[in-house]
Amino acid sequence: MTNSNLIPVFNGLIANQPVQLCNARELHAFVESKRQYGDWIKDRISDYGFVQNEDYIIVTERTNGRPRKEYHITLDMGKELAMVERNEKGRQVRKYFIECERKALQQPQQLALPEPEKKYPFEHSEKELQNLAWDWFALFKCVEFTKDIVPALDAIQSKFAPQARSIVSEYGSMLRRHQPLIQKLTAQFEIETWGDENWNRVLPTIRDNEILNPRKRLPHRNF
Repeated sequence: MTNSNLIPVFNGLIANQPVQLCNARELHAFVESKRQYGDWIKDRISDYGFVQNEDYIIVTERTNGRPRKEYHITLDMGKELAMVERNEKGRQVRKYFIECERKALQQPQQLALPEPEKKYPFEHSEKELQNLAWDWFALFKCVEFTKDIVPALDAIQSKFAPQARSIVSEYGSMLRRHQPLIQKLTAQFEIETWGDENWNRVLPTIRDNEILNPRKRLPHRNF
């Protein structure tokens, strides 16, 4: 038997990382262990501290219509299991795994390029875009109103003052984050003297890049 067909080695994923694997059941058969396979693999994992989803993964395969648990192990784990058998078969398969790793390193590695950000083409009616713009505008008006009453809440030491400040800060940040998208979606519509009142009321605010300037902070409390 040549090294090229000792035990099948295949590519797999552990923790989303590509890795070479083999089936522990086939390793057990090759090293001619006298122990029952299920006890052998469980004891080896326990005795040597192998970690699931790091050194091995468990998969369920169907054999003769019945499910069977298989341990797909890394070659590092396979080498260690082979060594502890302390026989010629174990030494042979350990050298084989080392050769598999060496060949894998010699293969040109393809650079992992980041996946391009997905873009989704959507078609919206003008009414849908108006509703979206008005939702943003309504939240803007609520934040502005809340910002205006914060000083009064501070002055009377209201228990609602901290919550009001939080609303201004968090929702204001959300408005700034979504303003460029709203601007992009409504760019084709114009502000016209005799135009659609729905657009004329919201577009000036949507297109004002300074209206949500974070430098326009709330005054500090004086008490």
